[in-house]
Amino acid sequence: MIRRRHRTLSLLAITALMLACVPSIAPVGTSIPTFDPNSPLTSIVQTADAAATQTAVMMPPASTPTDTALPTDTPTETPTPTFVFLLPTLTVRPTQATPGSSGKQYECQIMRQDPANETVMPPETAFEMTWEVANIGQKAWFESDTDYRYSSGYRLHLQAAYDFDASIAPGGLVELKAVMKAPAQPGTYTTEWRINIGKNSFCPMKFTVIVN
Repeated sequence: MIRRRHRTLSLLAITALMLACVPSIAPVGTSIPTFDPNSPLTSIVQTADAAATQTAVMMPPASTPTDTALPTDTPTETPTPTFVFLLPTLTVRPTQATPGSSGKQYECQIMRQDPANETVMPPETAFEMTWEVANIGQKAWFESDTDYRYSSGYRLHLQAAYDFDASIAPGGLVELKAVMKAPAQPGTYTTEWRINIGKNSFCPMKFTVIVN
């Protein structure tokens, strides 16, 4: 009898020990946590972000490249050449008057003069003065008794009088030449010459020179 009790107590002790080792069963109604398959990825990403942040903190700040403006090529204006056209001064010959229209026996018309009045010359310049003259009077200028000579003003001439080389009929033209020389001192000088036939002195021919 005593052995049976002892054996029963032993069984009870063993059963109690086994029950103590078995994990307790969750009570009914308690929710079992659901496994998230993305949780490992989330953890990895968070870990990578943390590592990148730590790396950025440890690295020295990188200098931001500054855009340097390149020098702008300013186009240089090419100077445009200026051309000056020097046109010769054209001396328009006057229309010759009709011979005898003035009603005078001896009359002239100066058609051309060279050099022109107020020509500038260096001091002591020698030159030849020329007047082209038309006979617009009623009478001819005969070679035998006609000349032209200095009349008044400054004495620019080297010779004071010249004879005609030919007779000039009414309406005819003749060139009268005289050798002259500019004065030595600067200034403005005027000389006057005339045609002479006997006692008749007509056709004033004036020339003004500027010595500079």
